[in-house]
Amino acid sequence: MQELVERRPPTWRPGRAALAGLLATGVYSLVMALDQRLSGNRFSDVRFIEGLLGGGERRSDSRRLLAWGLHLLNGVLLGEIYAALVRPRLPGPIWLKGLLFGEGFLASVWWLTPLADRLHPLIRRGQLPRLATWPSFGQNLLRHLAFGLTLALFYGDERELPPRP
Repeated sequence: MQELVERRPPTWRPGRAALAGLLATGVYSLVMALDQRLSGNRFSDVRFIEGLLGGGERRSDSRRLLAWGLHLLNGVLLGEIYAALVRPRLPGPIWLKGLLFGEGFLASVWWLTPLADRLHPLIRRGQLPRLATWPSFGQNLLRHLAFGLTLALFYGDERELPPRP
């Protein structure tokens, strides 16, 4: 355990990273609701997670609540990954680091979308739109841009910290 503590960047602030990830997920979710209305493409990350939790065609409040919890937890985890591992290695100002992280994450997972279209139960039944489409890709570009920028701006920069003793 001591090795992990010594290996982390000196400016990693786990509490702040978790909060920034949570806030960024909130902004992501707002953009998701807005882009669904504007585009007519009803792809929802929360509904996607809900479909992975099983339960057939019947929707349940407990499954929806759990899906929202997992969606928020994912944002917190991405906030920690950004702050502890990725941010120190990214070039440029804060906003650029956020843009690169958000869109870089999307680029790293988008190749899985055809697999999701073939295997996800709600997509197979037509209850969720296909993910490997241009409208879904455009939505995800906007969502991850909003997430990355919000995360980086709320997390801040190491220059904001007082010097270490």
